[in-house]
Amino acid sequence: MTNLMLLPDGMRRWSIENGVSLDEGYKAMADKLVEFIGWAREEGITTLYITTSSAANFERPESAVTTFLDAFDDLAQRVHGTCNFDFSGSLDLVPARYLESLEKLRDSSDKESEFTLHYIMGMSLSREVIGIFNKLNGKIPEMTEEILAGHAYVPQHVDFLIRTGGAVRMSSFFPLMSPYAELYFSPLLFPDITRADFDTAMKDLQQRERRYGRYPTGAASEAR
Repeated sequence: MTNLMLLPDGMRRWSIENGVSLDEGYKAMADKLVEFIGWAREEGITTLYITTSSAANFERPESAVTTFLDAFDDLAQRVHGTCNFDFSGSLDLVPARYLESLEKLRDSSDKESEFTLHYIMGMSLSREVIGIFNKLNGKIPEMTEEILAGHAYVPQHVDFLIRTGGAVRMSSFFPLMSPYAELYFSPLLFPDITRADFDTAMKDLQQRERRYGRYPTGAASEAR
């Protein structure tokens, strides 16, 4: 099983560069994500996490928030029947009508599929930790890694993470339970990404030696 998290960044800048509205920029994103999902499935990815927004994104003007929520709802409408669909995150920030739509799509998605598409909405590491603490405070004798994982926005370890848009930082998008996720930063604005760009990113990620804090192979004996 291989899990991939995608941070599709750059739609506002892409819209400006191409002389189109922000709505059209996010429609281009949704079209590209349909392609990206296909690439991920062909690559053997079993779960694709897409960060639809950070918590701070909900502080943008209402029209801008509606634009990205509409685009991701549209994407889920288009693909939920061909995969297992789910979502999590700071759901208290998401308007009820979108949550109701996504819940229906989740419930009618293909639960027998070997591929899962999972939205993370309103990502914020601080909100995530505070929310878990407030939910469990006084209800458990002690925190364990298993309990923490069971309440995290991302329920399993992420293997690879790709962020487009040129920013070489995580902002508030880091998955709590994935300290050893391998990161790849692309300078491309997301709607411009191609299959060749995806293949380059995956080749780079897959060629890395994942040691999880341990010595490289053979290094322990050499260090004696």
